[in-house]
Amino acid sequence: MKVVVGALALGVAVASAVFFVLGWWDDRVAPPIVISDPLADAGIVVAVEGAVATPGVYSLPAGGRVGDALRAAGGPAAGADLSAINQAKRLADGERMVVPSRPGGGGSPPTVGAIGSSAAASPPQELPATIDINAATADELATLPGIGPAIAQRIVDHRAANGPFGSVEELADVSGVSLRMVDALRPLVRVGP
Repeated sequence: MKVVVGALALGVAVASAVFFVLGWWDDRVAPPIVISDPLADAGIVVAVEGAVATPGVYSLPAGGRVGDALRAAGGPAAGADLSAINQAKRLADGERMVVPSRPGGGGSPPTVGAIGSSAAASPPQELPATIDINAATADELATLPGIGPAIAQRIVDHRAANGPFGSVEELADVSGVSLRMVDALRPLVRVGP
């Protein structure tokens, strides 16, 4: 009888130990794994170009908006078309923001060139108000922010194969053009006949 009771007690002890070990390995008992982005609270850096007082590269706090970048660049220049930009839009790190000029807008036209170059170094060129994506050449499209020669050619090829674009949003149908890029291009392009 003592042997049976001893064996039963040993069996209960072994079973308890097994349940303890299995419970210890059970991932439900482990603390949750929290993954956080250490750069989430870091600031962002954006390039501000076009019809602003001082084009350049500016550091903004995380969550900075187009209006913040515009103020950092000294505000709009004479002739800036502020109705073409969404000042409430949140900017991403590394983004390029171009403030267009009004067609025939007053003041001196903004210069296009390397950031930090003086107007004397390169002749000023007026920025177009918008580019017609149904009539623009690949070279004209390549001047848009985020659109290089390869994507510009894809836009032209897509237009040739599928007919004219019905809306700016249809640019997202072109390989290499994301919805985020379309949002950034919206104030700079239009759909012509």
